[in-house]
Amino acid sequence: MKKLLLILICCMGVMLCHGQFTRPDYNAIKKAISNPKSEFYYPKLLERYYAGDTTFTTKESHYLYYGYVFQKEYDPYDMSDLELRKHLRELPSVSDDDCRELIAMAQEVLKKNPFKVSAFRTILYCCDQLDSTELATKCSWMQRTFAIAIIESGNGKEPSSAFYVNEVEHEYFLLSLFDLTPGGQSLQVINNERYDVMEVDKNDYNIEKLYFNLKSFSIK
Repeated sequence: MKKLLLILICCMGVMLCHGQFTRPDYNAIKKAISNPKSEFYYPKLLERYYAGDTTFTTKESHYLYYGYVFQKEYDPYDMSDLELRKHLRELPSVSDDDCRELIAMAQEVLKKNPFKVSAFRTILYCCDQLDSTELATKCSWMQRTFAIAIIESGNGKEPSSAFYVNEVEHEYFLLSLFDLTPGGQSLQVINNERYDVMEVDKNDYNIEKLYFNLKSFSIK
């Protein structure tokens, strides 16, 4: 996990300093992921992602993450982890057997939503308790894969350079990766596009607030 964070911090630094972003072109993405002959054909990308194929390129990560909005399973308000979170709350403590059950539940959630942060957190927590490094490494890589796509979409400093996210949960995921504490949150419409504007507490990046573009929420 520390290696994951270091890589993402480096990516964040580049984005903040140089402003070289890869914003999603949803029309081009939809066309590419729907073509069986394309290198970005979605079923193949998703299969490699689930398999933990570490040869994934940054561009493939981009098509994987933003291409998900065109899949029938996509729901920006997804609650596929509801039972998992309920089960966690009901446990007085977490035994090794509980961990194995929780991992199985979380893996089922990821079959429905391949980018569900709460499922990854559950697996990584349980892997730490069970000392299961192989699964933990794979899940850390999966998180890194889609996190980089978000980070490369902008720097969040203003609407024109907002981060593009598929779920509100991914906003908080990004904040947690860089140890940013959220303050107030507001939904704003700017130039006919919706944004989540997240205020953050004092931090090493001297960031006061971040903009998240919600265009994907209304694409289908």
